[in-house]
Amino acid sequence: MNFIKNNIKIISFILVFIVIIILFVLFFNREVSYTVEYDYNEYHVKESYEKGSNIYAFNITTDNHSYDFAINHKYSRKRKIISDISSFDRDDYKCVSIKSYDITTNTICNKDKDYYDNIIINKDDGKTQINQDFTLYNDNYDYMVWNGYGFTNKRDNSNYNFLSNESYSNDLSYQFGDYIIVADYDQKREFDKFYIYNHKTNKVDTWNIKTTISFDSYFMGNIGDDLYLFDVSSKTQYRMNIAKKKIKVSSKNGSAVYFDKVKSNININKLYINKLLFKYDKLYNYFIFDDKLNYTVYHSDKYVRVSDLDIKTIATYDDNSVYYISGTKLYKFDINDGQHLLADYFEFNFNYQNKIYVFSR
Repeated sequence: MNFIKNNIKIISFILVFIVIIILFVLFFNREVSYTVEYDYNEYHVKESYEKGSNIYAFNITTDNHSYDFAINHKYSRKRKIISDISSFDRDDYKCVSIKSYDITTNTICNKDKDYYDNIIINKDDGKTQINQDFTLYNDNYDYMVWNGYGFTNKRDNSNYNFLSNESYSNDLSYQFGDYIIVADYDQKREFDKFYIYNHKTNKVDTWNIKTTISFDSYFMGNIGDDLYLFDVSSKTQYRMNIAKKKIKVSSKNGSAVYFDKVKSNININKLYINKLLFKYDKLYNYFIFDDKLNYTVYHSDKYVRVSDLDIKTIATYDDNSVYYISGTKLYKFDINDGQHLLADYFEFNFNYQNKIYVFSR
């Protein structure tokens, strides 16, 4: 008590100082309406925020074209918040989208004085680009096509080659998140090296492993960050973490890991006799039935057909979308906006298994 009495002035000063700091912080971070104009590359940006709205509005102008966008985001003191502006030309259309914070807007296209959402003009009869024998209808994706020595991104014809000798086969390849992992086909019968293409970095890394795996193997699927491979010749299952470049044997005592909607164990001889892949129960589960594309909804056993095309194979899929080949054409079906033609490649007449992997840009 005496301490407080003896130091009342100091304590009072500290309390006043704290109050001032709090008031300063509250004032400094208060929500205000604002408008700011600036240039981003070849674009002129008018950015505005209206107090209490949680909505940022943007007007983007370039080459006498003007585009309006808006995002919903909590207020921040930060200004000039556009982090990327993407554009492309399609026939007579000029199309633009923006990115701010972690939000990428829809793409708006302009033709004369009219504006269209990209979904409207993204039709199968509008070619956007021709790469030799690969006709591209949508350049919002990277199309990684096996070329015998590695992959070619058909969107820009960039090569990612890693083999010294041409290989027709790439059965031991697998797309997993941002990666494509491929066995070293320069080796014969057995291998002790993988190549890993990273879509984020657009680089290929070499992964030397401390074991030897037979080419008589197959990828079963992934559980979380772990990818599973079964070596038929040695009856050995491996668990791999691609990002960390770690591999270990996951089978033991005649049993291996299996996933059929839940993680379990399975007799390893069943993997030896049959090529058993993991079975998932996602929000939408895509599959081919009677040469047609279908899906089942989570926990449902009803088949829902989404296309009358004769489907050769599913190239890849994610939670809402699936990419598949019919004839010489690559399609995408999205649960929100239906079926779209992405590309046409004559080689799909003959070679299509594991020949193309699709990444969103």
